[in-house]
Amino acid sequence: MVLHNTVYVIDPDQDMSRQLAALLGTYEIRVKRFDDADSFLMAVGDQSTEHSCLLVGLNNSIGNGRDLLHQLRNKHRHLPIIVMVEGAVANAAEQARDANATDYIEKSLAGAYLFHRLAGLIPGANKLPHTEPSVVNVNDGKQVTFRMTHPEDAELQQSFIAALSEKSRYMRFFSGLSKLPAHVLKEFTSPLFPISYAVVAIISEHDKERQIGVARWAPTGTEGVAEFAVVVADDCQGQGIASRLMRVLITAATVGGLQRLEGLILKENKPMLAMVKKLGFQLSHDYNAGPSIELYVKELRDSAQSSDQTD
Repeated sequence: MVLHNTVYVIDPDQDMSRQLAALLGTYEIRVKRFDDADSFLMAVGDQSTEHSCLLVGLNNSIGNGRDLLHQLRNKHRHLPIIVMVEGAVANAAEQARDANATDYIEKSLAGAYLFHRLAGLIPGANKLPHTEPSVVNVNDGKQVTFRMTHPEDAELQQSFIAALSEKSRYMRFFSGLSKLPAHVLKEFTSPLFPISYAVVAIISEHDKERQIGVARWAPTGTEGVAEFAVVVADDCQGQGIASRLMRVLITAATVGGLQRLEGLILKENKPMLAMVKKLGFQLSHDYNAGPSIELYVKELRDSAQSSDQTD
């Protein structure tokens, strides 16, 4: 699956753009960086931005950048916009939606979003720039590393699944599955961006790595549509880890050119329902999986519009 989309970046940080360009160029995804919105608008003008996305770095709050985001949205109504913010921002999800952004991501997660270790899975990896994983402090103060998963994580992944409570396994797999079959484990730890993708949350315990969460997408039978799933260790739930994992997933999906993310959620899984709604997912009324399951979708691009129109 080769995509011919462009990732536009409005941010003075040249290092991140260089890493993006080197890595995504492997997939024929172009990266073009601009110091500010005016230079972006002047360069892009009225040309089509179909199959593209825009990353906007904001040093201050999303609210303070609202006028800028509205300016960009008015000019390119159907261009997905991901806002990159410094640190945790109160009410960031609501502010991003108010500014008509697709979503936001903490800049400290850039390493995970830049597909750390993906470089080790593709041809010419030794020529790509090194990207450190992203380490952030979550709500209870613990340091959590976010990075893309890789085949060497097989044991971590298997231990993570086995340690989940029966309830958490049921909410994730709709069954009591306690061990991943070998072929599933290989698939889960060998994502093939942009067809599939997975980001994990890792902490250090007794000088050893412990996986405490994972979010992934897998292809569906519809082109451009992927199914997501996320689960967090029982003792680490309610600390903002799942939402961070999902924001990395949404950003990676937008960069990868996906049209839509969707996921089946049990109606009894109230915390998951609350989280996906906060992330901008909508209940699909065109899908009937029975009385206990609902389908939630997030459109990343406007499929009804083949190219942008200017106001």
